[in-house]
Amino acid sequence: MESTDVSRRQFILGAATTVLSAGRVRAQRQSLTAQQVVDRIRASLGVPWRDTTVDGFKAGDTSTVVTGVATTVMATLDVLRRAATAGQNLVITQEPTFYAANDEPGNRAADPVYLAKRGFIDQQRLVVWRFSDHWNARQPNESATALAATLGWSGKRLPDAEQIYQVPETTLGALVAHVRSRLKVRGGLRVVGQPAMGVRTVFVSPGTTAVPGTILNLRRADVVLAGEPREWEVVPYALDTWSADRGKGMIALGRIVSEAPGMQACAAWIQSIVPEVRVEAMPTADPYWTAGA
Repeated sequence: MESTDVSRRQFILGAATTVLSAGRVRAQRQSLTAQQVVDRIRASLGVPWRDTTVDGFKAGDTSTVVTGVATTVMATLDVLRRAATAGQNLVITQEPTFYAANDEPGNRAADPVYLAKRGFIDQQRLVVWRFSDHWNARQPNESATALAATLGWSGKRLPDAEQIYQVPETTLGALVAHVRSRLKVRGGLRVVGQPAMGVRTVFVSPGTTAVPGTILNLRRADVVLAGEPREWEVVPYALDTWSADRGKGMIALGRIVSEAPGMQACAAWIQSIVPEVRVEAMPTADPYWTAGA
């Protein structure tokens, strides 16, 4: 009997060892480098890769094995620290990391803030990849769809207008309160228009808001919900609609607040095509605060 029990124990231990060994082999086979993750993203985009783009690796070794992915609007030093603590060594950012559109150090090469950030990335062996041009090129616009969903407007997009949403009838003042509450805006919110004006349709425009798209869409929308409008373009246009008896409203959220829902959606999308590693959005709070508030 004892011999039989020993044989059974040996069989069970042997089987367990085989399963564990197979698991280790599968884990080794499923290890992905930063370059392989990016290659899979590019292959799944659904839009062609541009010859000239701001997107690409900005720091780190592309052959690094990825232990986790963090998506973020902006790879601030705080975000990088939280990513490193969470074991997310591939950081995918929508905006520049080193304070310039092309992320080149330029005259900041000897700046202590730049050096501290670069030094932390190198010390923690992080990899930073920018994903902006091509994420924004996907149709329908992922960032606009995610921002609208956060505001409770899913399914309310006009069928023949990609970023215009029909919302429950309200006023501009009430809409501002709704936006501030749902997006947890601390201070980076400015408004053009009369608080009592009626609102039924909103053009959702996260990130940079240029004047051509604003002019086109404000023909049908009552309000443009903008990320970062240029004050010498979109703002005076919105102001002049009132002098032209076509009064329109504009709500400026700030770039980070407007793009945050989109990078949460980006994390979910990347997770669906890279299931081998953990992918999470790393939030960046509204950087502004209201004086006197």
